[in-house]
Amino acid sequence: METGFLRVLFDPGHFFESRMRDEPSLKVPALIALVVGLIGAISAALVANLIVGILPAEAQAFGVIVVGFSVAGAVIGGFLTWIVYGIVFYLISMVFKGEGSLARTLEVTGYGFLPQVFGGIVGAFFSYLIVSNLTIPAAGSPEEIAAVTENLTGMLVTDPLAQVAALAGILFLVWSANIWIFGMKYARNLSTRDAALTVGIPVGLYILYTLITLAGWL
Repeated sequence: METGFLRVLFDPGHFFESRMRDEPSLKVPALIALVVGLIGAISAALVANLIVGILPAEAQAFGVIVVGFSVAGAVIGGFLTWIVYGIVFYLISMVFKGEGSLARTLEVTGYGFLPQVFGGIVGAFFSYLIVSNLTIPAAGSPEEIAAVTENLTGMLVTDPLAQVAALAGILFLVWSANIWIFGMKYARNLSTRDAALTVGIPVGLYILYTLITLAGWL
């Protein structure tokens, strides 16, 4: 692992300025995406295990499969989120006549996901607290399972701890956005203003969507 990569958390400008002297490398960014996915898998496994508990005893044998798919989905999701953000930043930066490779953009985007490691840990902790306080009755028929699952979804979203976790997630995303602005400035040779718009537009829309969703569940 590259020495001093944690510097990106608090001094992204100098970190990326230094990184531009070397060829793009996706090893550390991919590792960060993997760690984010694995931490997300913990939360996914907790919720999946809770849902498995709803099922009748004879159907709970499939619980391992359900949890396995949830974990795999979370890990894959970590990589997909990294790649999607990188591609979106790259495409938006084209509007500002950005110069630089997609590989370089993916590199700086991956480094910018480092705060999500801490955000994921916080999210997993809150997920554990929420799940451990829930008591879910078993269901027998498909109709009962659907009703209990819908009720469970509502409880998971409206729980005060879930609200706090979502707001904490926004703070960590803003931290990532700050890193991405410096990353895009150097990776795509943009002005600070254009880099801020490149990052701020998609991130701002996502935060707005999250806040509207949270308000809808209150």
